[in-house]
Amino acid sequence: MGGIELRNGTLVIDRDPNRLDELAFEFSHILRRFDSKHVYIAGYVSILAGRARSTEDIDVLIERIDEETAEKLATALDESGFWGPAMPLTSLYEMLKNGDNIWVAPKDQITPHLELKFTRDEFDRASLENALTARIGGEAIPVGPFELQIAYKLHLGAQKDIEDAVHLYTLFEESLSVSRLEEWVGRLDVEDEYERLKRA
Repeated sequence: MGGIELRNGTLVIDRDPNRLDELAFEFSHILRRFDSKHVYIAGYVSILAGRARSTEDIDVLIERIDEETAEKLATALDESGFWGPAMPLTSLYEMLKNGDNIWVAPKDQITPHLELKFTRDEFDRASLENALTARIGGEAIPVGPFELQIAYKLHLGAQKDIEDAVHLYTLFEESLSVSRLEEWVGRLDVEDEYERLKRA
């Protein structure tokens, strides 16, 4: 296991990329062709930051795009060897517009897959606007800010989410903005959970 360091808004990860990372890199390359702002959030961020746990999906938020761009994105994904295991990629715009997620995976596989969704609320938009850069194996991808990730994981409250929050908090405690973290904790109404986290 290599080192993991948070320096000036950049998460520097010193290890070889794994299957999840390769999937995120490829997806980011395609989205960048459309100047589509996006950010990786949730469990994958904890795994990137060295937490040993499995996941079947990579959650990615994208800014809202219009129907024409969505159709071009679906075509580009198809041409790059992706498919929609749960819904065809041609349903991409309709699914996202309705507030649903759409799965995107390399053809002939279901897991791991990307779970794509439009930004829906202030928390999603804050993840997009305040993204960190994660650097690994010569590639760079945007990931959600840890302060919001931690507070949101406490808000979700499942065992794996609490463990993700503990991992990120413990690993990056020195680098976190306490004021930003406490602001999100307040807005997500998880003050009690945060107090327990600080004692963990």
